[in-house]
Amino acid sequence: MESIYLIGFMGSGKTTVAHELAKRCGAAVQDTDRMVEINYELSIKEIFAAFGEDTFRAYEHQMLINTNPANTIVSTGGGIIESQQNINWLSTHQVIYLKTSWSEIVRRLQHDKNRPIWNDQTKDKLALLNAREEKYLQASKYVIQTDEKNPKEIANEIVRLIRINK
Repeated sequence: MESIYLIGFMGSGKTTVAHELAKRCGAAVQDTDRMVEINYELSIKEIFAAFGEDTFRAYEHQMLINTNPANTIVSTGGGIIESQQNINWLSTHQVIYLKTSWSEIVRRLQHDKNRPIWNDQTKDKLALLNAREEKYLQASKYVIQTDEKNPKEIANEIVRLIRINK
């Protein structure tokens, strides 16, 4: 099986769906954000603070192009499409955009204790989602609307989509 890459905004369910989909497909899971942190021995927050976004995006690209090409579900960071180099690379692979409405993202993240920055500057985040929309579409082969669906339903939809388009 060709690896499947999940893209989308924070709160779209990329990581959770990746694990659910991997169970269904008997595949491994890779997370580009986690790969950066392990490889560079710094948190993403520390990389941004010490070196800036451009350096982080370069690290992220290196991890992306070194993901397993087969039998893997790859969860990407929400900003993976901020680099045209990444968009170009992703557009040649099996990429699924987990499209999620702003209201659904807010609902999912409003009580998330692991995202303390979420409640700050939500207007800025809405603007960011809107700015990224076209890039997500450009990088993806398929789009799945995730609103009001649980991770298992989304994974099942991805499996059906991939089977139909083989």
